[in-house]
Amino acid sequence: MFEYLYKALTVWFIGFFPFFELFIAIPAGVSLKLDPVSTVIFCVAGNFFPVVLIDFGYNRLIRYERVKTWLDRRVSERMIQNVNRHGTWYLLVITPWIGVWAIAVTARILRMKRTQMAWGVLASLTIYAIVLVVMIHAGIDFFSRS
Repeated sequence: MFEYLYKALTVWFIGFFPFFELFIAIPAGVSLKLDPVSTVIFCVAGNFFPVVLIDFGYNRLIRYERVKTWLDRRVSERMIQNVNRHGTWYLLVITPWIGVWAIAVTARILRMKRTQMAWGVLASLTIYAIVLVVMIHAGIDFFSRS
């Protein structure tokens, strides 16, 4: 039980940190012999947690009128409309490549709707994690047969 918890928390912890995120946490989970479902779940959970932290921090920071005014001057209404209209597709494709931390900050500054951002990032991370786990296991199976 403790061994499983150690492996799961290791994958979560690696997934949480910028630059490591999905692309290091998934291979780490596979190399720790964690089952594929647990690897995906804990990696995605660890990788998604910064979105919650950034959203919470943004909501606290925006309470200061000076910060709110400064951010409002840097964003046009047209950009906000485009982000809310097409932003989910952008999140689905680009989140793992740019990083969850950068995406969450950018989405909140561009005033993307909170639920739209959360579901887009969560879906993107889950899809990429599943694809990565399948590819790694397929590669391991292919090379272990030869």
